[in-house]
Amino acid sequence: MFKFRTVVSIVSLVVLMACEGSEWNAPAASSMEIQSAAYVSPLPSSITLLTMVNESGDFGEHSGVLINASQQVLYDPAGTFRHSTSPNARDVNYGIHPAMVAYYKSYHARRGYYVVAQEVQVSAEVAELVFQRAVAQGETGKLRCAVSVSSVLNGLAMFDNIPTTYYPGKVMNTFAEIPDVTTTYVYEDDEGQNLGG
Repeated sequence: MFKFRTVVSIVSLVVLMACEGSEWNAPAASSMEIQSAAYVSPLPSSITLLTMVNESGDFGEHSGVLINASQQVLYDPAGTFRHSTSPNARDVNYGIHPAMVAYYKSYHARRGYYVVAQEVQVSAEVAELVFQRAVAQGETGKLRCAVSVSSVLNGLAMFDNIPTTYYPGKVMNTFAEIPDVTTTYVYEDDEGQNLGG
C-alpha cells in the first residue's frame, strides 16, 4: 500500500510540474500593442480547450483555452508559449490568427506528447464572458494551469460540469461530455518544443 501511494504521489507531482511554466522578465504588452495585434475571426464564436497530453499513460499535463470572441485570443495560464507577433498580458496572448493557432499546437506537440483540441461553438455573449474572465483571472502561478482554465469556464451554464481541479486531464475529460464538441489531435515527431519567433 505504501508503494502504491508513493507512486501516485510521484505521478501527481510530475503532472503538476508540466504546468510549472517559466519566469518571464518581459513586461506585459501595452494596450496599444494589444489593440494593434487584435485578430477578429470570421468563424462562429467558440471555445477550444487545448490539452497537452503525455503519451505515456495518456494523462494531460497542460491546459490552455482558445477563445474566439470579439477577438480571438489564447489563454495560456502558467504557459511558456511566447511569440514576437503575439503580445502577451496576464497570460492572455493576442493576435491569435489561424497560423498562430497551428504554431501553438506545433510548439507543444512532439515526440512523447500530443495536443488534444476540443472545440465547441457558443453564443457571442458566452465567448465574450469567457474572454473577460480570462483577462480578469490575471497571471497564473506555477502548477495552476488547470485551476485557472477550469475557473474561467465553470460557473457558466454550458460548462457547469467542469470541476475546479489541478489536473488538466480531468478538465479535458469533463469538457468531452459537453454536447457537440469537435475533437482533433495533433501529433509530431520532433525532439523538443519549437521556439517562438
